[in-house]
Amino acid sequence: MKHSDDVSSYITRVQTIVNQLKQNGETLTDARVEKKILQSLTDDFENVVCVIEPSRNLEEMTIGGLGASLEAHEHRKKKQEVLEEVLQR
Repeated sequence: MKHSDDVSSYITRVQTIVNQLKQNGETLTDARVEKKILQSLTDDFENVVCVIEPSRNLEEMTIGGLGASLEAHEHRKKKQEVLEEVLQR
């Protein structure tokens, strides 16, 4: 993931690649894809990754559920940045 990427576009890009791999005969479980997504996130998501990995069973979580959790974190972070910017004025 690049620092300029948002979570939604990043997960869409990953799923496109996963679909291409599956069409070519690769077998990838959602849990493996989710683990790879968590490993490839930027440092901005370190805290949320530390919470998601041990507390949730990746075998039971969907990629959509993971994406929703990451998007919620991203939204809160952006909201906090805007608030801090406003307070500094």
